[in-house]
Amino acid sequence: MKLDYFALLSPEPIYLQGVGGILSPKLSAISRLGIQNYQHYLAVLLLETQSYLAALGLTNEYETLTKEEKSRTDIFSLLTLQEQSTSLLQDVLNFFIEETVRYSTEQNCFLVYREESVTGTIHKENYPLVCDCICRRNCIKPGMDADISKVKSKKAQDILKKLSQGRAAKTKQAQSDRNMELGNIISAVANKSHSLNILNIWDLTVFQVWDCFSRLSNNSIYDIQSMSVAAWGNKDNAFDISAWFKRMDTDN
Repeated sequence: MKLDYFALLSPEPIYLQGVGGILSPKLSAISRLGIQNYQHYLAVLLLETQSYLAALGLTNEYETLTKEEKSRTDIFSLLTLQEQSTSLLQDVLNFFIEETVRYSTEQNCFLVYREESVTGTIHKENYPLVCDCICRRNCIKPGMDADISKVKSKKAQDILKKLSQGRAAKTKQAQSDRNMELGNIISAVANKSHSLNILNIWDLTVFQVWDCFSRLSNNSIYDIQSMSVAAWGNKDNAFDISAWFKRMDTDN
């Protein structure tokens, strides 16, 4: 899903047709929710069918299903099978969606309400799109893993498996980097920026603070390079004077 950089930066909701307004939560809202709950909510949205079944110890049962049965086993249906997981997913959606979200057992979907009128629905067909938009509003770009079972070439299957394993290893490595934890990023930006501080930074959306961090990092490198050019010259015209405002949103 391609989202406009301006819309992602904006504190206003991004409206998905037939669903509602997708928010980029402010740091103050995340603080009220709790950072652990916020991370838990994102983890729910990033769940995939196989990882969810593995967590429940049902991998072997899943492997015995036919291809047709597997195709009908989607993460939305799994999460809404039980009352506890349905309630959790409802809480998640309510945090990231402007309107009020309530689950309808009769229709097997979430109804989106604005002033007690139903204005949208979230069901298994559009749930992946909703998750994708929410993740991008939180500066997360979920990888769309290919369905290896649909690839007939054995060589292609091996390549996809290696790519999938590499992606998992990279994700694990990124998660273990404490320097990239949100709390540390907030502190770094608040103390590096000329206008933001630890008091007013909480008015930023989570996308805005990650964007500020990227810009500050990029501009720090630019400043070092510009000082080097000023002292030693621009050998082979290697210094890009416009680098400080080059776009960073290459895949939104």
